[in-house]
Amino acid sequence: MVDRLVGWLYGVPLLTLEPSDNFRFSLDWAPAAAERWGLGSRILSVSLPLGVPLPARDDTGLNFFENLLPEGPALDTMARLAKVSRADTYGILAAFGRDCAGAIMVLPDGEVPPGPGEQTYTALTPDELAKAIRNLGTNPLGADPERGFRPSLPGYQRKLLVGRADDGTWQTPEGGAPSTWVLKPDGVTAIAKNEMTCLDLAAGCGLPVPEHELITPDDLLTLAVRRYDRTKSAEGFVRIHQEDGCQATGTAPAWKYEEDGGPSLRSLASMIRDYGDLDDLLELLRRATFNVAVANADAHAKNLSFFHYIQDVSVRLTPVYDVISTVALEVTDDQRRPVKATTKMAQRVSNVSDLEEVTAADLVAEAVAWRVRKATAASVVNDMIDRIQDTLPGLDGDERVLRVIERSVSQLASRQRTAG
Repeated sequence: MVDRLVGWLYGVPLLTLEPSDNFRFSLDWAPAAAERWGLGSRILSVSLPLGVPLPARDDTGLNFFENLLPEGPALDTMARLAKVSRADTYGILAAFGRDCAGAIMVLPDGEVPPGPGEQTYTALTPDELAKAIRNLGTNPLGADPERGFRPSLPGYQRKLLVGRADDGTWQTPEGGAPSTWVLKPDGVTAIAKNEMTCLDLAAGCGLPVPEHELITPDDLLTLAVRRYDRTKSAEGFVRIHQEDGCQATGTAPAWKYEEDGGPSLRSLASMIRDYGDLDDLLELLRRATFNVAVANADAHAKNLSFFHYIQDVSVRLTPVYDVISTVALEVTDDQRRPVKATTKMAQRVSNVSDLEEVTAADLVAEAVAWRVRKATAASVVNDMIDRIQDTLPGLDGDERVLRVIERSVSQLASRQRTAG
């Protein structure tokens, strides 16, 4: 076990972590961070002001770093490879903290992250790419410890993290080089074309989305998404820091759903009002309306994230990601028998928890609770509904998904003008 870890952010040693009892760890801020950003800065997280000591039993730091890890089988495998318990966030990050969401890098004390000019990647042949996807059960996220690629990324769905050359060739990052694309292959439930359809619709409605495309390595339909938390400079790729809604509110990933005590839309709106850009309140409303309209019941706090730019004191919403029509999924039980997809939402809208019961008036009332003017909220909600209905007829995509969205948005639109 590594005795001490250092969290680096934008090339600056930000904090140190040391293990303690019961899978906890102590967190101490590095002097260089206070010199760079000042005491009280929320450059790492809204929930963790820089330099403020954390009481011994405070879980805010643990919650932040636990949210960097995946869920489900991937986490089990990473823990097994690290030879620690799945509850040992410190131990897993010691083995897999070199390429995380955002710009944070967790390295053993004494290691220094490579600069943009020191990044190296190895090209993957089509056969090697297909093999990497087939091996995700034993090499989660495409980890390749021999080449120094030890990544972590949140989420339950299987993912392969890769780089990509200018000519389109897929690559394996080496050492501390950042992955720049996420490949999401279909599994037991087909999701890739569903998400592609929803991302295309979001883009057509004016919502910001990352570059994305469908590929078929090994004849397996796979959604490829460019990482929005990476940008290319003249010397190489640069990480851009971000945190998700659970991290920003100091919430453990196990509580990502509102019914479990996780962040509500109202709590995220409050965070934006206090630490973000007020324009993002209306953007949050657009996305909430879009999720209802496309029948996405899984829009929880980890599916919404915020940028922390190196020079900016406020946070900004990242592009849309992980958006699907959950009602359109062909879900089966353990015996592979079809079951009806749930319409219970991860986050309530004005205290309504069922997708099929949300009205435009509910969306407006939700925004009014964020202190958005009613007339402004009604205009935003109605405009998003209109944009979806205008975009759908010319959209190519999964026919089942398009039918579900058409029905869902029509039901919402039938009560649309009552919100004004």
